[in-house]
Amino acid sequence: MKIQYRVYDSITLSSFLPTKPGLFVSECKKFELQIVSTSVSKAETILSPKLIWRESTRPEVGFSVDFLELDLDTRLDGNGFQLFQHGYQSWSLSKKMNSGEEDRSPRLAFLQYSQENIYSKHSGKPGEYISEYFALLYSNYNGHGLLFASLDRGEFGIKFNVRLTDSGEMGKVSAIYDFYCLPDLRPNAKLAISKIKVESFVKDPEKKLAGYFRELGEKLGTPVFPKKVPTGWCSWYYYYTKISQKNILENLAKVREQNLPIEFFQIDDGYQKEIGDWLVPNDKFPGGMRILADEIKRVGLKPGIWLAPFLVRKKSEFFRKYPEAILKDENGKPIPALYQPLWGLDATYALDITHPTSLSYLEKVFSTIVKEWGYSYLKLDFLYAGLLPGEVYKKSLSPQGRYMEALQLIRKTVGKNTFLLGCGAPMLPSVGFFDGMRISCDVTPFWNQEKIRVFLKDRNALSTKTALTNDLTRASMHRNLWLNDPDCLLVRKKKNKMNESQTILMASIMAISGGMLLVSDDLTKLEPERLQLLKKAFQLNADCQAHTPIPIGIFEEDFPQAMYNPAGFLGIWNPTETTKKVKIRLPFTIKSKEPYLDYWTGTIVDLELSAKKDSIEMELPAYGSVVLSV
Repeated sequence: MKIQYRVYDSITLSSFLPTKPGLFVSECKKFELQIVSTSVSKAETILSPKLIWRESTRPEVGFSVDFLELDLDTRLDGNGFQLFQHGYQSWSLSKKMNSGEEDRSPRLAFLQYSQENIYSKHSGKPGEYISEYFALLYSNYNGHGLLFASLDRGEFGIKFNVRLTDSGEMGKVSAIYDFYCLPDLRPNAKLAISKIKVESFVKDPEKKLAGYFRELGEKLGTPVFPKKVPTGWCSWYYYYTKISQKNILENLAKVREQNLPIEFFQIDDGYQKEIGDWLVPNDKFPGGMRILADEIKRVGLKPGIWLAPFLVRKKSEFFRKYPEAILKDENGKPIPALYQPLWGLDATYALDITHPTSLSYLEKVFSTIVKEWGYSYLKLDFLYAGLLPGEVYKKSLSPQGRYMEALQLIRKTVGKNTFLLGCGAPMLPSVGFFDGMRISCDVTPFWNQEKIRVFLKDRNALSTKTALTNDLTRASMHRNLWLNDPDCLLVRKKKNKMNESQTILMASIMAISGGMLLVSDDLTKLEPERLQLLKKAFQLNADCQAHTPIPIGIFEEDFPQAMYNPAGFLGIWNPTETTKKVKIRLPFTIKSKEPYLDYWTGTIVDLELSAKKDSIEMELPAYGSVVLSV
């Protein structure tokens, strides 16, 4: 166990030494650590750590704490253990990791910090992993597993460092708390940090994961979500930044003409004059944004709009007027938050969201958009930017702490009746602030990652396959932490490299998930057969919305091959480019009788059901998928 702190550029890493059970003192004599262990059952223990500043004075000028690492002693015997590695934010890949597999971030730094936790240093060494917020270990050989997980949002970020031997035996496990601030270290003051749940289990790791999400949501006081989940249209994946008042209105007219069961109509990136100047529309929107909101409401829909509230570009009026409110490094240089070629070849920067000027501006932006313009659905993007390291105005707040304070301000400003959708958002500290949450990277009009992103070893790179992987592995967050947003469905033929089978597979997963369902095609050019596919997807989604789905096989394949929705639907797929025999272990016993019909085609599905009716085997063509009523 150790703590790292610094005084200006001088860094000290100090280990903790035990003095008596549950009590430790750092070698530097500055800190004391108390860990209370409470047995909830034979299988479950809760660890409650407290950090104490032992000195009789406050820390000297220039002092800050980087991180605290706690060793966790619980292990399970045996081999064959794998890790379900959970990602940091919406776009971070979350999937199983085999023992011996490398945990490696993208080669380019800007891809790492815009997609993963900038405070996590993935070693790239085989068998050594970092899993954000929780770590789920499981062995298919013996059916035993172990969950290490945070039980609250906490002032400080939390992640788990896990080591597995080549044969899959459990090695070291530790919890790491990201401080990266000067916390309020008054003499003998105790800092309460997130409690840790350690629980062993037998079989059904997917159910254990769903149970954790349910427990976490209950502890953090998430609301009872409505049975009806938002459906809508989004401009992004057809027009990208090339939207205009004209094509927005054309698609709005088509929604009603085509009788689509859509509730929200969302204008995405491309309406603003500059990133950071959210209240100034560009020349493509001569009537302004309030007129569009009024028109959307006139046809019976709820207006939605996109913004990236923590981002700013140098050309913006805000950047020029308020340079003191921009996040900067120790040399006073603005800190890049991302590179987005659609906005220009230079960097986009982040606000210091603790600065009074930034907070006042955020309040004005959200008040105007909701109360003056009339938008009741807001998609907040690139939210990780609020946690990037830099010289902030309020130094006592951790990155996670400042993020949660800003979200609290936003929610207070827009009110409880405004639907907030998070995107590019750190997951755990977002629980309780958002109605909906993107749980994957962006979808694309192609299936696999682009070759350049594969070369850069960018595991989080945009592709429909990567997005759907997260939509499956994070499926049981739905209704436990928020309403899941699996991103937009693309059904069009034109400007789409996915074939029909891939499109149906995409529709199957998104619909059965029961989460939000938005289409992002040009409705004025949508082919009649694809329009019918879209309507069937909306109907299946409506039948599934009121339930929390369970993915099947998260420790068997990177891309789980099935998902069950308690509404009575089972989806099975083959996400590969060759014909494959798929065998699915079911978390329930099928009660309905044959024949089993595919939802999409209405034809009988040729399958083999086990004698106990708890597993299914079938052959599926490349990218084939079926949805069964069971």
